Amino acid sequence: MKCDICNCEETYVKEHNHKYKIRGKDIKFIMPRRFCNNCNNLVYNSNLDNASSLKAIELYNKNYGISKEDIIKLRNKLGLSQKTFAKKIGCAKRTLISYEKGTSIPNDDCLNKIKSLMIYK
Repeated sequence: MKCDICNCEETYVKEHNHKYKIRGKDIKFIMPRRFCNNCNNLVYNSNLDNASSLKAIELYNKNYGISKEDIIKLRNKLGLSQKTFAKKIGCAKRTLISYEKGTSIPNDDCLNKIKSLMIYK
């Protein structure tokens, strides 16, 4: 890994204040990021950067949507396979899997259908 600004290859990791804007909502948290020793610029690190993105999705879903655990719990409570549940909420099975893994955020239509199923069950 090297800095895009000064090409320095010496880096360090420190806690960083993250701020993401997802669907108009500010998501803030602290997680480690990699920085350049020379100019203190953020340096790309796939593991740290991906972990931060997943944390942002997790916090958004927890605060404004629905958690991956609640989706799985509801699907299991209804006794539905991923394929059948995906059809019921109007998405592809692969999309549902990404919701259940916490790697994406349900779109508004799917979220509303999931929440309506939670009310009735």
